[in-house]
This record gives sequence, structure tokens and C-alpha cells, in this order.
Amino acid sequence: MEILNGVFSVGAVDWDLKTFHGYSTPYGTTYNSYLITGEKNILIDTVKEYCADEFFGKISRVFPVDRIDYVICNHAEKDHSGLVNHILTKSNAVLICSPKCRDNLQKHFHTDYPKVITVENGQHLQIGNHTFRFFHMPMVHWPESMATYLVEKKILFPNDAFGQHFADSKLFVDQVGIEIILREAQKYYANIVNPYGNSVQKVLTALKDLPVEIIAPSHGMIWRRKQDIERIIEKYSTWAANKPGEGIVIVYETMWGSTKKMAERCFVEAVEKNYSVKMFNLEVRDISDVVAEIPDTKTLLFGSSILHGQILPRMAGLLTYLTGLRFNNRKAWTFGSYGWAKQSFEKFETSVKNAGFDLPQPGYYVQFVPDENTLAGLAKTFSEKILV
Repeated sequence: MEILNGVFSVGAVDWDLKTFHGYSTPYGTTYNSYLITGEKNILIDTVKEYCADEFFGKISRVFPVDRIDYVICNHAEKDHSGLVNHILTKSNAVLICSPKCRDNLQKHFHTDYPKVITVENGQHLQIGNHTFRFFHMPMVHWPESMATYLVEKKILFPNDAFGQHFADSKLFVDQVGIEIILREAQKYYANIVNPYGNSVQKVLTALKDLPVEIIAPSHGMIWRRKQDIERIIEKYSTWAANKPGEGIVIVYETMWGSTKKMAERCFVEAVEKNYSVKMFNLEVRDISDVVAEIPDTKTLLFGSSILHGQILPRMAGLLTYLTGLRFNNRKAWTFGSYGWAKQSFEKFETSVKNAGFDLPQPGYYVQFVPDENTLAGLAKTFSEKILV
């Protein structure tokens, strides 16, 4: 499908994908690839190998694959580079990538690339009647990640930046709806890009003076309306700075319902004080959905029962996951129910601190089943010590 005169979307739609790197993708995803036609024909990124039929079919509707002259690889991860070698073999095209990307491709596919142009940060390259400019984006989100800018068309191809895991027959954000795409972009950022906020800020600074009229990421919908582009860039700036929101997240895992009762009492207390609150039971909710809320959150409550002297497994998994995502500037509080190993909550609190959260107040823990007086005490402590 043509997204602009001479620029075609030839990627693949993965309707069946339900998890990606361990987080839930209920809407599936796309692996976007772009074909630019002219005096020389240039392909930007490819797709996963199992999407080969759809990918080559879309290219062939524009022209035969062997007419591709250059392949730009912005990122060596296989959801974008999976068919690079196939294209190079079928077309005898020249590979264009960063030096680190070339090294990573060699280690992924154990192939030498004799026809390769390695481009440096900020470099311009004239290819036929098109001018490209390349921006290295180290750790957004791999060391060799790169963005490509098509000067004449004012299109930015930023690979994984500004993307979303969202499958649709349509191509553009405004065709689907800005709010759901922003929501999925936030989930994508929080679960994949958040550890690299400093790098994102540097990239945003480097790109801020570019006249961008289209942002064409490698996952999800394409940004083309001026107001939508401004909004996603503003969001990225906020997320990259790790600025907390105003909301509260309550996440818990329970054995016999006692910790659930405590979570529900905290929820009611916060709602009565007009806070925006989201609550997650890890038995039925994915940890990536919890993470997706954190950019809008200033306080997180973690609740768990104790089993074999440890917090429950899903809660432990969430905290391990959060440790790698490096959220900060947010406070937390812990609560839970135990039978005879209250000291195990010390490790719980340590894990929350290690995940980057401030604990201004010791947790609130109940032996076996909380009664009304205990729940009232929980609500009072929460209200007076945490909701301030």
C-alpha cells in the first residue's frame, strides 16, 4: 500500500502474536518494512522469517524483488532483519547499516556482507534521486539501533522508536484512533524502551530540528497528522524523563483471599479521596499490563501472601522484571498476609527498593485473615502515611 508518492508499506501483519519478549500483545503486531521507488529502489528493514510469503507478495505487487538496489537495516533484531539475507540474495542489492549493525548481523546470520555501506551518525547519503540522513540511536533499544530520514519526503523511519504492538488492516494512527494507539505506544515504551531514557532524550534532541511530516515506525501504525506527531514526541519526552504521573496502582497476589481483601480496602480508600486508581490481580493479569500503567503513576502498592518463606511467584516475577526496567521517582508501599513467617516481608521490601521505588513507610502485614479492625487500621495508615 502506498503511504506517499513512491513510498510503499510492504511489511507483514502478525494477527496471532499474543506475547512478545514476555509481555502480552492482545492486538497482535506488525513488522513494518518500507519500499522507496525511484532512480534507485531502496528497502528499509524487513520482517520475521515466518512472514516471508506476505512480505515478498507485497513487494512483488510493486515490482519484482530483484529490482531492489539497496537494503537499509536500522536494527539487527530478527523481527526487522529476518529476511535481509533473502533480499540480498534475490536482488544482489547493497546493504546499508551502521558499523555495529553489520557486526550484529554477522553474528546473527554468520554471513559476510561484501557489498555493504556502513554509515556514521549524522551522515548524508545520496542514492539516485533520494537523499538519506542516518542517526545512530545507541540503546534505543539496542546498541546498534539507527533511524533513517528521507530528506525529500520528510519521513522519519525510527525503527522501534514510536512504535506499538498493534495489528490492523489500516496503516495510519488517525485511521485507528489516537487514544488506543497512544495507549499501546505507552505500553511498548514502558516494557521495552524505559531503561534507556537518557538515550531517548539524546535522540529527541538530535531529531528536534528535523522537518518531520511522517513517522513510520517498525511496529504498529504510522504517524502522519501534525498534531499526532507532536503528541507522541511530547509523550516520549515525558516518558524518557521518567516523570511520575498522578495515579495509583495496586497490584497483588493472594492465596486464600486475605491479601485481596487488603487490596480492595486500599482501593476504596483511594477512590473515596478522588485518586485515579488501577488494581491488578496477578493471578489473572499480565505483569506487562501493570508496567504499562507506571508512566502515569506516582504510587504503587504491592501486596503478597507468604509461601515457603517467600512472596508468591508472580509477584516475585513482577519485581524482577521491574528491576530491569529502571523506573524511578515513584514511591511504593507493601502489604500482605502471612501465617508464621512475617520476617519474609523484609525480603519483599528489599525487592521493591531494588526495583527502584522509594518506601517511605514500613509495610502493613496481617497474620492469616484480617478482621474489620485490621482493615480499618490498614486504611488509616494508607490514608495518613501514603496518600500525602
